[in-house]
Amino acid sequence: MKFGKAACGILAGGFFLALFTSCNNSEEVGLDFITPGERFHYVVDSSAVITATTLRQDSLTSEKRSASLLGCMNDPVFGRSTAHLLSQFRLSSNDVEFGEAAVIDSTVLLMKYLSWYGDTTTRQDIRIYELTQDLYVDSTYYSNLDISGFYDPASPIGIFSYQPLPGQDSVLIRLSDSFGQKILDADTSYLTDNTTWLTFFKGLFIQALPVEQGGSVISYNFTGGGSRFTLYYHNADSDSLSYEVIINSNCTWINLFEHDYSASSLPGLINDSLYAHPEVFLHGMSGTRAHVKLELPDEILSLAESGVAINKAELVFSIADDPTAGFFARPLSLRVFNARPDGTNQFIDDLSVGEDYYGGTFDKTAGTYSFNIGRHLQTLVHPDTAQRVDNNGLFLVLSEERTSAARLLLKNGPEGMRLRITYTPLH
Repeated sequence: MKFGKAACGILAGGFFLALFTSCNNSEEVGLDFITPGERFHYVVDSSAVITATTLRQDSLTSEKRSASLLGCMNDPVFGRSTAHLLSQFRLSSNDVEFGEAAVIDSTVLLMKYLSWYGDTTTRQDIRIYELTQDLYVDSTYYSNLDISGFYDPASPIGIFSYQPLPGQDSVLIRLSDSFGQKILDADTSYLTDNTTWLTFFKGLFIQALPVEQGGSVISYNFTGGGSRFTLYYHNADSDSLSYEVIINSNCTWINLFEHDYSASSLPGLINDSLYAHPEVFLHGMSGTRAHVKLELPDEILSLAESGVAINKAELVFSIADDPTAGFFARPLSLRVFNARPDGTNQFIDDLSVGEDYYGGTFDKTAGTYSFNIGRHLQTLVHPDTAQRVDNNGLFLVLSEERTSAARLLLKNGPEGMRLRITYTPLH
């Protein structure tokens, strides 16, 4: 431990946590806030023991996200991952009339590209089905939704094989003429507005088939109104007619995620109760997360009742060696949450200060992800036991775990995880 001269503020009938947590880790911490002679000692302690284990995610809410994922990817470390999509589509106008003797020429689904993850040189096989059950825009849907009764697997309306090119604007998929003709032949009562339309056409299920090697997961944009399918047709009066059926903010769309870890490095590591494996595995698309144990120094715990001000607490995670990282870019940022006993996430107080203070972004030079968790640690050693938060550890996840297929290997234990606490005893 290191002792030095410093202060983070004037104590008047207690301590001001906001002031302490805003200080920098320096022997001149906060000297501009106090008058000479009123300096307090602070201590820098790096003896906390930090270990983690990999946990399998159960499921995540997955409706109406900013990126919609589709595709299958084989990863030499994480096995096979697949993303499917379900979506409503809405009429682009009310009181639609296709005219007398309307005949379909083609029906084309357009999906706007956003980005990709993995090897896009591998072809993807897609099957598209008409939904037979309703989706609801005001409902919550999870990434493991059972859709066995939502479509007829024997009746695809689109079969498509393509090499993803997310550098382009969009992908076009030809749907069956019979599907398009069904819409042209619909009773006009279903075409008056979207309330009646959705009782007639409930949406599409877009299924990604397995790939044996390589593969990628593509992100599509369903939020901006650009993704749609278009009916190209003619009628008794005109040729070269078209009508767009769109995805917009009044629709709901849902991602479904599947992971097969059986041929990966993970089966014997997930939920390891010893927290002893040298690496921790984080995976998006409701794949895996980590539970991080914080064993705080005895000296800090002994000061809890008499009072201790946590000036700063820097939690650092180091990346592990990963020869496969070329195809699988490291995620831009991570998030830590307080771990509730029931396994759910709870935001920690430090996030409320702002992203710049909270941290979590990848430092390419250092190969680390760092967080400031001083406010959270203060709740763990609050002098009032009634207000003290139980130390159940932290959950560590990818920031974009619902909208990214990214994955990450971290070093476990003292070689990869450390907590540097700067604190001031108050008595």
